Amino acid sequence: MERKERNSVPQISVIITIHNAEKYIEECLDSVTGQTFTDIEILCMDGGSTDATPRILQKYADQDWRIRIVQDANTSYGHKVNRGIDEARGKYVSVLESDDMYEPFMLERLYHIAEQYQVDFANGNYTCFYTVNDVMFSYETKMYAQNLYGKVIYNRENAKDMGIIPRFWTGLFRRDFLTGQEIRMNESPGASFQDMSFRFLTSALAKRSYHIDEALYLYRIDNPGSSMHDGKKTTVIAEEHDFLHRQLYERNITNRYVWHNAYECKYRDFFGNMCNLRGKYREELFERYLIELEKDRQAIMQYALEGYSNLAEPLIKLSPSQVSEKVEQHAAAGEREDKRMGDFLQTITRRERIVIFGCGVRGRNLLRLLWGIKNRIIGLSDNNQKLWGTAIEEWQVCSPKEIEKNYGQPCIVIANREHSDEIRQQLEAMKFYDIIVY
Repeated sequence: MERKERNSVPQISVIITIHNAEKYIEECLDSVTGQTFTDIEILCMDGGSTDATPRILQKYADQDWRIRIVQDANTSYGHKVNRGIDEARGKYVSVLESDDMYEPFMLERLYHIAEQYQVDFANGNYTCFYTVNDVMFSYETKMYAQNLYGKVIYNRENAKDMGIIPRFWTGLFRRDFLTGQEIRMNESPGASFQDMSFRFLTSALAKRSYHIDEALYLYRIDNPGSSMHDGKKTTVIAEEHDFLHRQLYERNITNRYVWHNAYECKYRDFFGNMCNLRGKYREELFERYLIELEKDRQAIMQYALEGYSNLAEPLIKLSPSQVSEKVEQHAAAGEREDKRMGDFLQTITRRERIVIFGCGVRGRNLLRLLWGIKNRIIGLSDNNQKLWGTAIEEWQVCSPKEIEKNYGQPCIVIANREHSDEIRQQLEAMKFYDIIVY
């Protein structure tokens, strides 16, 4: 890597938000210092860490001149991001959370897209990852509808289709766009939901953006210290939406589609968070939702346009008792799915030889999920004769009758939800008994 002077202007400023991150910070920093795009500065925004984090940061700073440690006792996530933008010298900025990682090529991909199309921001998809029994599992999450990828989006001109950024840390933002539009995060205490207004305003105020249909960011979802797991912060989401609405008023934004999206986001957030919370926390947020709905009702109808989504509209149109019932149903379904997936992963990590039965979308998704133990996958099978003898990735697809001949008695994972019972009966009739349904 060619060394530049410390006072030279980098192309990209990476802002890492940090607070007591000793468990993950080395992986995080390695993913940045190892980027294929090297013309960067790395701003480590340490919010008064009291664990081993400061020592680790200093060790890395001593080894890599691009790292600058910014100490600030304010632990607000929004404050750390805002100060990072103020401190940044790069043409572009990207924000990384200290328990997450970049793919090695992330900054290079986004930089070339941003330069080629002269956009206010470029972003991609992300990979969720977590560990079970020391095995890493992951799956890609798409950010947008398929028709929004691979082209310049004219956000301001087409507010109807601008697409609110679901996750802002997968992006590269032009710094002069953020500073020129005075886009700042709310500096409320803690680390919950403060990116919501940032995501919304960058989406609404950008002239041009570009979305890459490729996973570029690695998002850890098993960090027990994450603010996403903090049930005490029940009504923060309402306050963050109040902050956004004040921003829209102060900027004299009157576009009906922008306001429609603001209310859509607000009531989707209410629904999702009520489903995730339990007991008194859910009750507290439900009471706040009722207060907000009464306050917003006239404006919601004014900006209804074609109607709200199937997640937001029930909270707007149903009675309180119906909403409560719907939340309970979704929460219970989510708990059942979490338990089912947890049981599946605990079981699959104890298997050494696996054949996946089912090569459709679900089977391909399972292949990606099991990538961390792909050496244990020995083959694929399917009832579709057209697939026999073909290959998916490095695995051959065989007929059900060939499984035993090719692989003996492996663990067979059924990746077909609609016909799983019939396939199980089929396999049991063939004297296979180590069968798991995904």
